[in-house]
Amino acid sequence: MFVLGRVGSVSATLFLAFILALAMLVALGLYAPDMLNWILNGADRVEDWLTHTGLPNRYNNLVRLFLGDEQLTFLFFTIIARIIIAIVASAFVAAVKPKSKIDKAFG
Repeated sequence: MFVLGRVGSVSATLFLAFILALAMLVALGLYAPDMLNWILNGADRVEDWLTHTGLPNRYNNLVRLFLGDEQLTFLFFTIIARIIIAIVASAFVAAVKPKSKIDKAFG
């Protein structure tokens, strides 16, 4: 039962991060297009750097195929969303359950 709860929690977190990242991306595009342009240019530079690392063609082709500036940009927003979700969830858990058994055992 614990495994199913854990899988459900991880799935819900990933889905929420996906939605939050998409919302942040759209909001940034609508309200701060210059900043989004700056982020896209940075992702393009990272993509160029990753595809010109001198890897053999059999690996470099896969990097070029699966790693575009759009994917890097969305990955960046997803990581930020995961950090926001972790901070909010930690604050919620601390408010609901202030002292856990581990805290009592170690200090």
